[in-house]
Amino acid sequence: MSDIMSEYREKLVSAEEAAAMVQSNDLVDYYAFTASSRYLDAALAGRVGALENVTIRSELRLAPPFAVFMADPGARSFTLDSLFYGPIELMVPPAQRTATPAPLSFFEALFRRGDLQCDVAAIMVSPPDNEGYMHFCPSPGLARTLATHARLFFAEINESYFPIQGTEDRRIHLSEVSHVIEGDNPPMLGVPAPAASAEDQQIAAHILGVIQDGSCLQIGYGAVPDAVAALIGETELRDLGIHTEFLSDGIMRLYKAGRITGAKKTTDPGKILAGIAFGSSELYEFIRECPDLYMSSPTYSNNPGIIRQNDNFVSINAFLEIDLSGQVNAESIGTDVRSGTGGQLDFVIGAQQARDGKAILCSASTYTRKDGVRVSRILPTLTRGATVTTPRSCVQYVCTEYGMVNLRGRNLWERSERLISIAHPDFRDELIREAEAMGVWRNRNRVGGE
Repeated sequence: MSDIMSEYREKLVSAEEAAAMVQSNDLVDYYAFTASSRYLDAALAGRVGALENVTIRSELRLAPPFAVFMADPGARSFTLDSLFYGPIELMVPPAQRTATPAPLSFFEALFRRGDLQCDVAAIMVSPPDNEGYMHFCPSPGLARTLATHARLFFAEINESYFPIQGTEDRRIHLSEVSHVIEGDNPPMLGVPAPAASAEDQQIAAHILGVIQDGSCLQIGYGAVPDAVAALIGETELRDLGIHTEFLSDGIMRLYKAGRITGAKKTTDPGKILAGIAFGSSELYEFIRECPDLYMSSPTYSNNPGIIRQNDNFVSINAFLEIDLSGQVNAESIGTDVRSGTGGQLDFVIGAQQARDGKAILCSASTYTRKDGVRVSRILPTLTRGATVTTPRSCVQYVCTEYGMVNLRGRNLWERSERLISIAHPDFRDELIREAEAMGVWRNRNRVGGE
């Protein structure tokens, strides 16, 4: 341990010294979630005007707003590039930010092949353990990939972070680190799931009908996944498995209730497999204490070839809108990107390739715009400029509060009929008229799906 601490002291620099190593035209990756850079970010804000054309990359930051963008509203020095927008990323003016789309399972290969670059990375980690390893707590995700592909990697030490269990992607050795930075050890920010609406509860009830003993689940953060988990807790379902991108409070509660054992899983039997933790402070304590938790990078957690090995796999993901052919948009409002590609397509493909697997895409049938107008999420065609997150050829189950329909193997006439059957009743006649005009509705069609 003395050798480790000696090396640690040699690599220790101040945040200001670290910021001085950043060069014009660099891409500086802050990573994401509670591990997002705090110390380097604050120091870089002092270099506005001294640097030119520096790109900051960040995803779903669970931390205060970026110091660099608060100091540089005119984009003299900094712009943002994001793989997945969260509320903090969306605070950056639209003219100062852009997005990079790709399924999450692709990203390690994109770095390895040189399609994505990273000059500098700064990620909050745990202090070195007795062997010299610092852990990407609580969400390994892409952290190790970024750290090992950067010219400079700054490990931002947080004394409240702790070792986690999982694949080697969960940690990095001090010898692989360029420098370490110490700071004020901010606590991990908890993000409780939003409360479920009546529509969310109805959607969850439909989904519950396809889950059986021994199913392997991908359920993430959000109102519907939390509602599904709550309903499962009221049943006698047992021996459920978890192989998921997001580890949530709902999963934690199911484990504590004894519903999750992983006994029927083919991959990582007996373990909860996840890549990212997103939830309350209680969830972070669960990660510290749970002996059956196994954290990994998305190269493993989101790999369809791994997912498909688990029988009765059920994936549950949300969408923003779907057209009558089955094209799904889960990330933009027209051309305005609001989130990112994430892992939806990874799990849609992997779940359907599993024996008796089911890929479910769900949403309430309508939403209300800021101007008070209610709009259907099931549309004749996607909004102009909208992203296709999941192509129609890959879509299986679609669920709203009005039911769940299977589009797999269905032709365009059948898809229109089934989707209109789960649209809000106030919009069905209009959707039928539009479907007729587009040639995807037959007179003998009737609204009613399986």
